[in-house]
Amino acid sequence: MNGVPTKNKRQTGSGGEDAACRFLESEGYRILCRNFYAGHDEIDIIAEKAPYTVFVEVKTRTASSTGSTGSSYGRPAAAVTAKKRYCLSRAAEAYIKKHPGQSFYRFDVVEVLLPSSPDGEIKINHMQGVFGAQGKIWI
Repeated sequence: MNGVPTKNKRQTGSGGEDAACRFLESEGYRILCRNFYAGHDEIDIIAEKAPYTVFVEVKTRTASSTGSTGSSYGRPAAAVTAKKRYCLSRAAEAYIKKHPGQSFYRFDVVEVLLPSSPDGEIKINHMQGVFGAQGKIWI
């Protein structure tokens, strides 16, 4: 994948979500919804790949200008705090109430590392089933 030019935090996040959707689709997922809100709680992506409905939190960072594989802000998934996991689980509960019928659910995190230069590669790390419905980490 080619780099995604970004100008601010919102554009970086949106570009990361776009890249995550393309990645998930290439892996056989069907995107059901983006930016699902339940009150103040939000789920970045809701996707489906039998037998799961998957609630996906996307964390995007721009690579440091040194060309390292890390970001100056640390690993993106580290930003999925206990409070964030709890909010995601509340939003997922609201989604399930509106869309009953699916029997298996999963919470994933997709880390997106955008290149520091336009000709760089986007790096994606898809972590499946990383926490439970009450926001407790499984990894």
